Amino acid sequence: MNKLLLNLCIAFALVCFTSCSTDNDDDLINADIIGVWELTAWNVDGGFDINNDGTVNTNLLNEIDCSHNETLRFDNKGFVSLNTTFNPDIDIALLNETTSEYSFNVTCDTEGVISLATAYTRVENTIMFGNSEALLEDNQISITYRDRIEIFNLDITPQVVETKDLTLVYTKQ
Repeated sequence: MNKLLLNLCIAFALVCFTSCSTDNDDDLINADIIGVWELTAWNVDGGFDINNDGTVNTNLLNEIDCSHNETLRFDNKGFVSLNTTFNPDIDIALLNETTSEYSFNVTCDTEGVISLATAYTRVENTIMFGNSEALLEDNQISITYRDRIEIFNLDITPQVVETKDLTLVYTKQ
């Protein structure tokens, strides 16, 4: 009886130790992403001079005069929440293909805060949440949306003549 009780105690201790170890391992693996990440770049390859200051910038946050306060918050339970006030509507038209001249119409979103939450998973430096795949690198999380920026012609029937990828970059606070 004592031997059976001793074996049960040892088995119980092993189960508890293993369970705690897994939780601690998950916390250690995700420790570098847990916290608040602020949107610091809205990057487009090649960039634009939307504000007509004579400087082309790949980070459109430096070109658009819209209020932006977007954050991602990762917790240790496997959830990420998004809070954003930055969702501008940008219409880009190609004026001259030879000189790469564009016309821009930017409308800032003033409707308030958009919030959502979803589960996330992580495999090495790749973080998956919702339909997004993010890359963790050098204290930054980046998400690239393929062909998100559309550039139109100015004909009577506007059509997309070019697209560019948009990469959102978040920096840990």
